Amino acid sequence: MLSTADISTLLQFKFKDQGLYALSTIVLGWLIYGAGLVFYRLYLHPLSKIPGPKLAAATYWYEFYQDVILDGNYIKEYPKLHAKYGPVVRAAPNRVHVSEPEFYDEIYNRKTAYLKDPNFALAGGISESLPMLIDPEIHRKRRKLVNPMFSPKYLDMVAPLALQVVKNALAKAVESNHAGKPLHIQRLYTGITVDIIMQICFDKQLHLIDSTEEEPPFLRTLRTFSEGFFLTKHFPILTTIAANLPNSLANTVVPGYAQFRRQCAAWIEDVKQRHSNGVFCAEDGRKTLFDLLLRPSDAEDPSDLPPLTPEILVDEAYAFCFAGTHTTSISLSLGTYYLMRDPARLRKLRDELKDVPKNADGLMEYRDLLSLPYLTACIKETLRLSSPVPGILPREVPAQGADCCGHYLAPGTIVSMSVRMVHDNAVVFPEPDKFIPERWLGPHAKDADKWLVVFSKGPRACIGMNLAWMELYLTLANFFSRLDMSLWKTDEYTTQWKDNGNVMLREYVKVMVDGLR
Repeated sequence: MLSTADISTLLQFKFKDQGLYALSTIVLGWLIYGAGLVFYRLYLHPLSKIPGPKLAAATYWYEFYQDVILDGNYIKEYPKLHAKYGPVVRAAPNRVHVSEPEFYDEIYNRKTAYLKDPNFALAGGISESLPMLIDPEIHRKRRKLVNPMFSPKYLDMVAPLALQVVKNALAKAVESNHAGKPLHIQRLYTGITVDIIMQICFDKQLHLIDSTEEEPPFLRTLRTFSEGFFLTKHFPILTTIAANLPNSLANTVVPGYAQFRRQCAAWIEDVKQRHSNGVFCAEDGRKTLFDLLLRPSDAEDPSDLPPLTPEILVDEAYAFCFAGTHTTSISLSLGTYYLMRDPARLRKLRDELKDVPKNADGLMEYRDLLSLPYLTACIKETLRLSSPVPGILPREVPAQGADCCGHYLAPGTIVSMSVRMVHDNAVVFPEPDKFIPERWLGPHAKDADKWLVVFSKGPRACIGMNLAWMELYLTLANFFSRLDMSLWKTDEYTTQWKDNGNVMLREYVKVMVDGLR
């Protein structure tokens, strides 16, 4: 007869066996499911005939490895894959990447039926912002609401403010000359773009130009968030978790994200407070972006918009601050680098600038620069070579499917192209790795213009492109007409780039200000 102890021992073994059995069953089930999924993706999936790495077709972990482990490397891997497999490559289980420039107009045109990839729209944790909206009707109405804030008419109002910011930056550059110290010009350019976008959004200045900090909190937050962009692309839930944690914990999940959201909310609250005091515009009488977003009924053409919740407003603030700073400052920095290592073309630019009228401060104004062909060509070539947002803009193939370079793409397939590959195409741009402003002049200029896609095209093109152009015109023209500079510890090695959602350089661009002109 079994004792109580014996029965207890048998039950323990039984329950232990049952637990192991359940665990092994779960593991076996997942293994069978995984094997079946891989088999389906490789041999039965609608994209199974598209050439590409088998590992990329089998699992999303290949893309994760390229994006996260190799730190934004996939954009540099695409040219190698296309050289091996052709113009259409299966880059992920349900995504193809296309290198043929002509297909760009198929995807990114004004009447496109290709919608933004729903999964990519979650990347970065700002899915309710204008750039990430999926629904084309909501996007159309939101864009229509804010379009006036980036129109030529509005930028004419902002141009004097922008020129004052450039003047402040020039004064800082002169200080470095007097001190005989190298100038962190990329940091200075970022101060310009930050102060301008903050005035457009909130009628604020952060005075980063005057800051003595190497990397003020605002810039550190944007940098760390950018460095984690691909992690949030693959695991978007991380931003949701981070947003609901204290800053000390949130920074271990997605560095900078939650802290900057709270800062954006505070800036929006300042505008609300101004409204509560009966003031609905900036000190100079113009409306700011958030004057309009908080009171859409004041728009020139009020649209039937869904309510803009506090979360949507913070998403918009985050997106405009992020997109309106680093991208243009990178182009300014690399444009400076390209011109300073090409003395002949720099002389040609300065010769053109000599005859431009100057204001009382000795500066050239925005409208007087727009008609300068060589300056414009230098800016276009800078935008092409710098491609500050170099990566993919994935879209979903519409219900009718698509034919692409001899391959059929089924509805629901994600198709992507990259700005970098269009700009580096040797057929479209001969000697694509060289800085040749002249390609934008003469009989072939119109053909070149067609393929300058740095701001994308169609209804989802960058809403801030006019602002970026204004900043490039004012800054490059006035810096090169006023200052003699030489590169300092900046060369082909230090300007190597990587993709973190936008371009990040190996090291910052720095110069010595050798004298005043």
